[in-house]
Amino acid sequence: MLSRIRWPDTPLRVCLVGGVVRDALLGVPHGPDIDIVVEGDAIAVATLVGRDLGGRVITHGRFGTARIELPHGRHVDLVSARRETYAQPGALPDVSPGTLSDDLGRRDFTVNAIAFVLAGDGEGGMCDPYDGRSDLTDERIRIIRDGAFREDPSRVVRALRYAARLGFRMDARTEEQARAAAPDVDLQATRVADEAARLLGEESAPSALAMGSALGLRWPDPDPHRDQRLAALAGALGQPGAPAPAAWALRLGLGVDPGQAATAAMPHWARGVAAEVRSGLDLAGAISQASRPSEVDALLRALPEAQQIGVLIGGADAVTRWWAEWRDLVPDVTGSDLVGAGVAPGPVIGRALSAVRAALIDGEVSGRGEQMAVALAVAGRFR
Repeated sequence: MLSRIRWPDTPLRVCLVGGVVRDALLGVPHGPDIDIVVEGDAIAVATLVGRDLGGRVITHGRFGTARIELPHGRHVDLVSARRETYAQPGALPDVSPGTLSDDLGRRDFTVNAIAFVLAGDGEGGMCDPYDGRSDLTDERIRIIRDGAFREDPSRVVRALRYAARLGFRMDARTEEQARAAAPDVDLQATRVADEAARLLGEESAPSALAMGSALGLRWPDPDPHRDQRLAALAGALGQPGAPAPAAWALRLGLGVDPGQAATAAMPHWARGVAAEVRSGLDLAGAISQASRPSEVDALLRALPEAQQIGVLIGGADAVTRWWAEWRDLVPDVTGSDLVGAGVAPGPVIGRALSAVRAALIDGEVSGRGEQMAVALAVAGRFR
């Protein structure tokens, strides 16, 4: 796609930056987002490029940023090069126009501060002022400057996410400063919570949480069964017919201390899913002890999807059969059939159909005639 773009003829640089450059150098797939820094007016460049590509351009004049939305869910983000300062730790940065060097210098880690020049001075070359390519080779996460975690504690979570995803490690200086900042990495802070949600959204979340515990973060669940539960989640979601709540919210419930998860600056629905999957762990025993398949059905049908997943992770293997065979079972007999046979409309119809469903699940009836006999017998008892 980038090869199709006709960049404006300018001495100022237009550069590909961030994760897309990092992942290209590593030879690994990158997501649909592409980040570009412009030394100058990013909105003007985006307007020209968006028109050329036939994309929809969304601009934010206050921040000097623009997004070009393209077909198939892809987009290109353009931002005017800027510098940032922080009035106090954890505050939003104060932003002012800057150069490419300023823009790379405001970033978090060396591996994310590499630029490829698409147009302008140095076109076709790399700009790597912090030797991020060496850190890619050495599989190392390294902060650009001292105090980066103090400026923004959410960067600690980002370091863990990148280290776990890429299979890298923090260098000694970065790890030392991350450990010092750990008490300030609070899930009640919006930026930290947002980064934690991204971390929990990745398959490598168990590894990231383990590293976070070793650093001294307060919110990874200290339960020794944490990693086992998170590993079991992947298997649970892969079962035939398994429901699919947001995986990151499920990991919030299985991998984060319950008290911390309940007060995190995250959406209410996500905290609800987290509480449900966690509570499902405690219900596994009762469902495992059910003596008949119909009892399992009655118990599980009353539970939210996340709670069902928790039950399976807690050890109740009957959940997998319920998802695959019993949950969506529909008797051949309907309420209309019963009314046609002389049963008066009302609650008795529901009781009769429930009895038929239970008999089917328990293997006590098969064809329509047997099902009808069970339904009429139950209805007759309630006349």
